[in-house]
Amino acid sequence: MTECRVWIAQCLCPMRHCILATAGEARDAADAERLIMRPLHEAIKHVIDTREVNPWCGLCGSAAETWAFEIGRTAFRSMSDATPTLVQNQLEQTVTRIMWGDMKRND
Repeated sequence: MTECRVWIAQCLCPMRHCILATAGEARDAADAERLIMRPLHEAIKHVIDTREVNPWCGLCGSAAETWAFEIGRTAFRSMSDATPTLVQNQLEQTVTRIMWGDMKRND
């Protein structure tokens, strides 16, 4: 039986700014696609439809139609192992969004 690992799925603009990401445990890529990636696609659609998130990148302005989705396996064996790193990364991304997100651009 294949051992579970933590996988991370991300919605990225063309400049690779992360719009939204999620993580979870899966046995393989197919499992990760079903358990982690599909819900991320649904979440992105929901937050755009409900206007919780603008349909453009807050850092570079790229339109939602240009965003891409990626999934990859991490080095972590469980969410409990991954949580401190994921929480730290989320904090760093939140600070970046607060400082630089949705700034009016003159270029």
